Amino acid sequence: MTITVDPDGPELVNIASNPVPEGVRAGYFSTEDKVRLRYAIWPKGQGAPRGTICLVQGRAEFIEKYFETVSDFRKRGFAVATFDWRGQGGSERLIGNQGLGYVDRFEDYWIDLKSFHGQILLPDCPPPYYTVGHSMGGLVCLNAGTRDRMMFERMFLSAPMLALDNQPLSMAGMARVTETLSFLGLGQLPVRRGRTGRPRK
Repeated sequence: MTITVDPDGPELVNIASNPVPEGVRAGYFSTEDKVRLRYAIWPKGQGAPRGTICLVQGRAEFIEKYFETVSDFRKRGFAVATFDWRGQGGSERLIGNQGLGYVDRFEDYWIDLKSFHGQILLPDCPPPYYTVGHSMGGLVCLNAGTRDRMMFERMFLSAPMLALDNQPLSMAGMARVTETLSFLGLGQLPVRRGRTGRPRK
């Protein structure tokens, strides 16, 4: 079952075992490079106001995955704001294969976060602002910390994606391979994964 908060806005998947927390406001915004992203914000729940948690997702994640986490933060007096990265969840896809998450460069995720911060977080959510970033989102948050130290009061990072393990080459070597593949026009091919969930060697 899906619910639509705004007739012109996005749907959120709502199931009995993972209900949408009450009070949500969902919508779309456009990044500075004109990519449409889905977002959702919730007011604080019980307790004295404590500011806003900006929940930054990992690779291949989406708003609905964090409903339980949103509810937990709200019970502690925080408002919560989150969004789907480009190529993920209910946000715009950048290539013809809708099943693949794709970005031209990792820098695109900084554009997504910076646009969300300026267009949604600052005008619509109460300060101070904290970010909770998981996996790939944690790496984007670290990048944000080096670019704009005033963006968030505090950061909490869960398993930030600092490297890719079990690769046949060093990180520099893998970067050269992927740059070569992109140069040859193969940059949009999916990465095959083995049964363990790790890339095949």
